[in-house]
Amino acid sequence: NPKIAAAVSGGPDSMALLYLLNNWINKNNGNLVALIVDHKIRKESSIEVKTIHNLLNQKNISSKILRIKKSNVTKKNMSEARTNRYKILTNYCYKHDILHLFIGHHKDDYIETFINRKISGSDFEGLHSIKKNIVINRVHILRPLLGFSKKQIYKFNKINKISFIQDPSNSN
Repeated sequence: NPKIAAAVSGGPDSMALLYLLNNWINKNNGNLVALIVDHKIRKESSIEVKTIHNLLNQKNISSKILRIKKSNVTKKNMSEARTNRYKILTNYCYKHDILHLFIGHHKDDYIETFINRKISGSDFEGLHSIKKNIVINRVHILRPLLGFSKKQIYKFNKINKISFIQDPSNSN
């Protein structure tokens, strides 16, 4: 009876991952919770998380909206958002005895992270991009989609009729 969580942004990668995890968890008599983070950075984010939450409820997928405290949003940049996101996700998992948190990072994210680190002058150790499995706050973070491109994920979603939203901040 596995008990797992998935970080869900509502984008194509996290929705594809959630589809796969939901199928697997149903076959293994386990529990899955989709964790949706409201970063409170963009005005639209609260509406988007409610939309995702309602969509998952319609599909009978348990979900929880985790809201970042406004006092933790000072710089409004990607680094701060990432720190806040991992802290709130792993704290939730730890408090609810969830040992495994799945995240929908894919091959394109891996390459983008490597290039950004190279441009910023990272040393050899720092160039190692996104890891497939890490532990934060005693929670195993797993990224099973690292071997798949965004294009492959879009195709998978189309074949399986998986709906998703487009976050406008991903294009800048």
